[in-house]
Amino acid sequence: MKLAMRSSATIASIMRTRRALRMSADGLARLRERQWAALQPALQKTPALAAWAGRAPDAFPVVIPADMRRDYGAWNSLGLDHDRLCGAADAAETGSAEGAIEGLGVGWSTGTSGSRGLFIANAAERADYIGQSLARLLPLGAMLRPQRIALHLRANSNLYSDVGGRFFSFAHFPLSLPTSETRDKLAEFAPTILIAPPHHLLALADLWQRSDVERTGPRHIFFGSEPMSAAEIEWVNEAVGVRPRSIYQATEGFLGAACLEGALHLNEHSLAVELEPVDGTKGYRPVITDLRHYSQPVVRVRLDDYIEPTGETCRCGYAGRVVRPVAGRVGDIWRWGTLAVTPDAVANCVDSVVGVPAAWQAIGTARGVELRVDPKCPAGRASDAAGLLQDRLGIPVPVTLSPEPPAVSFPKRRRVMWHG
Repeated sequence: MKLAMRSSATIASIMRTRRALRMSADGLARLRERQWAALQPALQKTPALAAWAGRAPDAFPVVIPADMRRDYGAWNSLGLDHDRLCGAADAAETGSAEGAIEGLGVGWSTGTSGSRGLFIANAAERADYIGQSLARLLPLGAMLRPQRIALHLRANSNLYSDVGGRFFSFAHFPLSLPTSETRDKLAEFAPTILIAPPHHLLALADLWQRSDVERTGPRHIFFGSEPMSAAEIEWVNEAVGVRPRSIYQATEGFLGAACLEGALHLNEHSLAVELEPVDGTKGYRPVITDLRHYSQPVVRVRLDDYIEPTGETCRCGYAGRVVRPVAGRVGDIWRWGTLAVTPDAVANCVDSVVGVPAAWQAIGTARGVELRVDPKCPAGRASDAAGLLQDRLGIPVPVTLSPEPPAVSFPKRRRVMWHG
């Protein structure tokens, strides 16, 4: 009975989202106004936000994720304290029933900076999340056929696992598994949809291109959690015959997804997104308000993601603003005086020389740039990449090749860093 109710809620969310995908920009703005009004009772029950409940969004203070992490008890509308929530998230990590909270999904998500963030979602919110995701990512015809969704993620979560139904099933494949084992387990599950971080997707594609991809490969591939360069996207497309599309997901919510045309739209049918200019660049950092998250309200949370709007309209018809895939962290932009070098500029430069899927890492400091390249990459290419960084990007400090191999980071890959 519970599963049937969750399936019905998911289908309702799919239909609601697909209606929103046909709205004009003005229609989406009116929808957000209604959603903001409906959110107010939850804000009144959230200690950190109660003082501003009932006021206009711009009356609320802008906060950062670290503010929420200090006391999750102050940032939920359910009356749950910080320790209880952290205990429930720990239990979810291990699959233990001890510490779990009945009917509530609580878990840890690793932020871009590596700091853990805690998320809370009740059954209705979990069903809504899945419904929004399916409606945003898949054509209508695909949602009328059973889908097997493989989640290649750090940890499993009932955000997905207890929302399945007749038409979709989920399976978790831990990032900690060796790539060959993941490939074999994926072949057994035979997913129609795969969601994975880029560097794991590259490793899988490297194996898949030497196997029977048509029989075992998914029809749709999505990447998230970390940046993926244009060259990497094209390489995976050529290797396995499926072009990966971007999902913009954070602890703070489902922020955006690439449509069937390949354009990454902000989810402005359920979010209010303010864009703050980043000095010295043409990009922005987002300030997020999730208008459909009641158990853990997210209001005016400033993220460290660097994004660039395209200013384009999309043939898919959805009026949510189009942005380029997240390029990296604002904190990893290289800066010397007035010069700002964004992570995507670095990635595009290095990938064009060392090639994909060669591993590399570039670390900028006030005094120089250190480039680490996989020893398997020909030395001449690595040297050329260092020279191209210097010349193409106008870097005013020395760029040196390091004998050290790229550092292996888990669970997120960080190829471009700034240690200013």
